[in-house]
Amino acid sequence: MSGSPSEPPREDAPPVFQEGCVRLTLDLRVYRLSAVQKASYRFAERFTAILGAPEGHRLSVQCLFREGTRESEALDAVRCFFQELLDQELREQVGDETRAIRALIIAQAFSRTDLIRRD
Repeated sequence: MSGSPSEPPREDAPPVFQEGCVRLTLDLRVYRLSAVQKASYRFAERFTAILGAPEGHRLSVQCLFREGTRESEALDAVRCFFQELLDQELREQVGDETRAIRALIIAQAFSRTDLIRRD
């Protein structure tokens, strides 16, 4: 980890467990804030994620663990958090890519007229 405990780590720095916390810096060009929030919520039982205010394309995240958590457990939880983060980001992308067709399907379902020509 670079610098003091209060200084956020570099984006490419490996996670470090220190004083019950793992500090991360996420790139918001890679992961949207909504994906980070959803992944953080999914991991609420394993650690408390404290999200900082976005600074440019960077977002600081503090992963606070319960007292007595071993370093190996914390680092494994953070590894799984990154897997969930990627999953949530991909869900966001698929949602964006399919938004128009989902809107059409919903409009068709609630329409009294048939939007598709059936000859």
